[in-house]
Amino acid sequence: MSLPAHQKTMYLKIQTISEHDKNSLITIDQQSWGVLSNRTLLTMYPLPFEGEIDDSKVAELKALLETQACNQLLKYLSDREHCTSQCQDFLKRKHYHPILINQIISEYQKLKYLDDSRFVKILISSLIERRKSKTHIITKLHELHLPSALWRETLNDMYIPDNSLEYVKESILKLKIRYHELPEYKQKEKIFASLMRKGFDLEVINEAWRYS
Repeated sequence: MSLPAHQKTMYLKIQTISEHDKNSLITIDQQSWGVLSNRTLLTMYPLPFEGEIDDSKVAELKALLETQACNQLLKYLSDREHCTSQCQDFLKRKHYHPILINQIISEYQKLKYLDDSRFVKILISSLIERRKSKTHIITKLHELHLPSALWRETLNDMYIPDNSLEYVKESILKLKIRYHELPEYKQKEKIFASLMRKGFDLEVINEAWRYS
């Protein structure tokens, strides 16, 4: 029996990722859309499965995947605050299709479950509290693909250089104890290298060295 004219067929492939896996990867027209449990899929298809299905069956699978992805992302966000790029990576690791990922991310941003501005304030505050350098904080923000327009003003408002200087002074005193058996020039070499690796500016380290 032929399909109604308004319906089209798509090629579905369902296969487990590993031999003893209890979940299967859903591929529609050679594109990965995500993973569903075998228990759910067995009510709909024999496993493994390969064959053509109509668009109503495709819509049914995509709806199941969307519901599951929403629930997984909600749990991910409930554990602690995350930014957009982290959420995208989280869903990519679970093999969801970019269309589905973008749709869910957009919806969660509208609902304010996901808010990069809020995340930026929390992250900067946390890193400052952990006495990280301004350079380290900026590097971290760039790693998370957060645009500078989103955090530049917040960072400038929250980061107090005097606090950084005091922390570097404290660090130098601790490192001097660690390297006390070395000649002074060697101590300075190791201490400067250690603090620069942490992202502190050479100017700040020099100033702290003079007063430590």
